[in-house]
Amino acid sequence: MRRVFHSAVMAIVLSLGLSLWACSKTETNSFVVPTYSILVSQPGETGSTEFETRNITSIEATSIPDGWSVDNIDLYTGIITVTAPKTFDNNEETEGDLVLKGYTPTGNTRTVTIFVAILPNADIDFSDKPANCFVVTQAKTRYKFNPYIGGASTPLETSYVKLLWETRRGLINYIDMRDGKVSFFIGDTSDNDETELSLYPGNALFGAYNDKDELIWTWHVWVSDKNPEEHVTTLGGKELMEMNLGAISLNDGSGNESKILASYGLYYQWGRKTPLPGPFSWNFAHNEDARLYNLDGDILYLDYVESTAETGTVAWANANPLSVITGRAENGYDWLFASTDNTLWSSQKKSENDPCPHGWRVPDNTIYANLTITEKDDAMSWEEAQPMYGWWLKDTTTNQEYFFTAAGRRNYIDGRLDNMNTNLELPVPWSGYYWTTTPLEGNASALYFNLNTNTRTWNGFDPAHAMQRANALPIRCVRE
Repeated sequence: MRRVFHSAVMAIVLSLGLSLWACSKTETNSFVVPTYSILVSQPGETGSTEFETRNITSIEATSIPDGWSVDNIDLYTGIITVTAPKTFDNNEETEGDLVLKGYTPTGNTRTVTIFVAILPNADIDFSDKPANCFVVTQAKTRYKFNPYIGGASTPLETSYVKLLWETRRGLINYIDMRDGKVSFFIGDTSDNDETELSLYPGNALFGAYNDKDELIWTWHVWVSDKNPEEHVTTLGGKELMEMNLGAISLNDGSGNESKILASYGLYYQWGRKTPLPGPFSWNFAHNEDARLYNLDGDILYLDYVESTAETGTVAWANANPLSVITGRAENGYDWLFASTDNTLWSSQKKSENDPCPHGWRVPDNTIYANLTITEKDDAMSWEEAQPMYGWWLKDTTTNQEYFFTAAGRRNYIDGRLDNMNTNLELPVPWSGYYWTTTPLEGNASALYFNLNTNTRTWNGFDPAHAMQRANALPIRCVRE
């Protein structure tokens, strides 16, 4: 039987054939080094990193820092091995860029630059200090941690870890995961003329992913040139950080706007471990969020979602760290949809959702019980008090004074940044809130104060104020 092809079908076949022929002429290739670094601990040490290629048939080193050697580039295993110089008598370099060029069968090339370095400082390893937050205070250093559930030492089935966001481009460098341990590198500011600091302060969030590319946990990295674990004070018989969690400066009430903004830190919905950014401007102008950047340097934006049966769960919140979950009247303005959960943060022991570093936790409300506004501050005119953005608070049992910055909040209704009191005649934009672990009926207890611009003898102050749990407030950590 003779087969007859319809002309339209023949046209499709011919077109497909031409397309396939054209595709065969288009070369697809790639050459990627995920970590973009090989970091070794001492002179003469050999180091390696993995690479991934597609349609690359050979690789050569076209530029090598003085004194370094490229020992092997194995296309089969996807591993590059180098050795650092042992001595430095002939201008050998402790660090530099290794440039690699990959060639395709048709002669096209792909170039990759790898940073190689002998680390001047010993690694700092948090493996024995599990937490949801790691404090980083030293530049030119590699930090390591186990990808465990924070505070619980419970291993996760982590396939890989990546940077979710950072508050400054280039804050975190060269993330790697080997032998079940995560590492990252913190650079310095030695080549920057704009600052004399040796370390850029800021915050970052890491995410752990399983082999299905599902986000299963996050960790906050707090980079500070002022070690918050050393800036502490004694309150209620306990050591309390003088810096808000995630802050990069102290506010001393001097009215310095850069100090005010840097003192706000990060914001947390009650019971959630993942931080939310604060304002872009010290005065909360336009309710604009602080900048967050992904690994490629692109700006990220928060997502604002209402609590539902889907979004109002711990699992969903953990998997969506850039989402502010707003409350509903029906659930008492908790970000949890079904019912409140008083165990997410604990006054008895540090919970796995506690956002503080190892050895620290969110305090219960007894620590603020004896505080009040100092007489001097309470007697100020509002014009004097406005620039302070905070109060000096006094412990009535010891007369010791402490400054608490007025960092406002993200409110429970729509998640927006809110630092304005309700006086319409003389609105002065600041109030302070600090979470505690202490649950209240349907709410939770927070330290609260504000600047009253109407009646000077009625500045708002409450050491145990009931706050809806969908509010995102600052935290000061207490030593365990």
